[in-house]
Amino acid sequence: MKKLILVGGILALSMSVAAQSATLTFDDIPGGSVQNAFGDMPTYKGFNFSFTLDWIDLEASSWNYGAHSGDFGILNNNHGTGIVTEASGADFTFDGLWAKNWATSPDSGGADTSFGNLQGYNNGSLVWSVATSLNGSYENYGAQAGAIDELRLGFGGVFLVDDLSLNGVSVSAVPIPAAAFLFAPALLGFMGLRRKAKNSVA
Repeated sequence: MKKLILVGGILALSMSVAAQSATLTFDDIPGGSVQNAFGDMPTYKGFNFSFTLDWIDLEASSWNYGAHSGDFGILNNNHGTGIVTEASGADFTFDGLWAKNWATSPDSGGADTSFGNLQGYNNGSLVWSVATSLNGSYENYGAQAGAIDELRLGFGGVFLVDDLSLNGVSVSAVPIPAAAFLFAPALLGFMGLRRKAKNSVA
C-alpha cells in the first residue's frame, strides 16, 4: 500500500495546474497604448481579439469619453460583435468587465440606448448569456460560471470595454529531474528491506 502511495505521489509531481489569470486594462499593449491614438488589437496577455476591436486612448485625447481605469480601453470600431479567444485555443472563464456607450461624456449616465448580449461559447455551443444595456457611465458585468473558448461582446451599437478579467486554466506536464526517478526505485527497495527485517524479527 505504501508503495502505491509513493508511486502515486511521484506521478503527481509530474503534473501541475497552471492558471493564467489576467485583468486586461489595455494600458500596456505591446506596440499599442499610444497617447492620443488608436489601433488594431494584437495578441494581448495571451488573448486574441477580432478585427472589430481596437485599442484607444480615452483620457485627455481626441476621444475623451473616459476609461474605467488608466487611459485606455477597447472600442468596437467596426460595429457588430467583438470576439475574444485564448491565443492557443484553450478554454477560459469570464470574470467580469466594464462597458459603456461610445461618444458619451465620462460618467454622464442618462437613459440606456444600446442593448445587446454578452455571451460565452464553447465549441460553438452557448454556455451562458447576459442581456446588456448601456448608457454614458461604465456598467459592470460580473463573472459567469462555465468554461468557454469564445467570449462575444455584443452590446449593440458602438461601445467601449475596459478592465476585462479572464482566467485561463490548463494542466501541463512538468519535467522531473532524472535524479528523482533514480531515487524512487532506491526508496522502494529500501522499504522492501525494512519489511523483510521486520518479518524476520517477528
